[in-house]
Amino acid sequence: MRNLIYMAICSLGFSITGAALAQTPAPQPIEKKPVMETASMRLASARNVFMTRTHGGPIPYDAIKSTVEGWGRFTMVASPDKADIIIEIASNGDSGVQVSSTAQTSPETGQEEKSTSTRKDISPTDIRMTVSDARNKRVLWTASESVKFAMKEKAKENNLVEAAEHLASRFHDRLESSPPK
Repeated sequence: MRNLIYMAICSLGFSITGAALAQTPAPQPIEKKPVMETASMRLASARNVFMTRTHGGPIPYDAIKSTVEGWGRFTMVASPDKADIIIEIASNGDSGVQVSSTAQTSPETGQEEKSTSTRKDISPTDIRMTVSDARNKRVLWTASESVKFAMKEKAKENNLVEAAEHLASRFHDRLESSPPK
C-alpha cells in the first residue's frame, strides 16, 4: 500500500521532498531597522539653518552669522520651522560701566547730600554656541569661547569678534571632520 501511494505521488510529478517543500511557507522579507542618525550624520546632512541670539550683545551673533553665511554651505532661513538645524548664540559678562547716584538727608545738617559712584564691571565674557536639531531639539554640538579682557571699548569689540570667529571656526572644523553622507 505504501508503494502505491508513493507511485501515485511520483506519477503526479511530485517527489516526497518536493511535497514537503511545497507545504513550507515562503520566507518573510527581513524588516529593515531604522538607521540611528548620529549627530555627525545630522550635521553633515543639514542645509538650512536658523540662527538666533538668546542672550548678550549683538557683536558675537553678527560675527558668527556672517562667518557661517560666508561658507556657502548653509541657506539661512527666517524661521525654525524651515530649518534643519538651529544655531543659538549667547554671551554673558558683557563688561561695562555702571553709574549710580544716591541722595540722603544728613542727620547733622538736615540738608540733602548727593553722592555718585562709578563701577567698572570687569567680569570675563564668554560666548556660547549651541547647534541643535530643528526637528527634535537634540543638541548636536556646543562649545564656548572666553573673550580676552580689554579696557578700551574698541579693543573689547575686536576681542569679541575674534572670539566669535574662533568659535565659528571650531564649528566649521567639526563639520569638515564629519564622515561623508
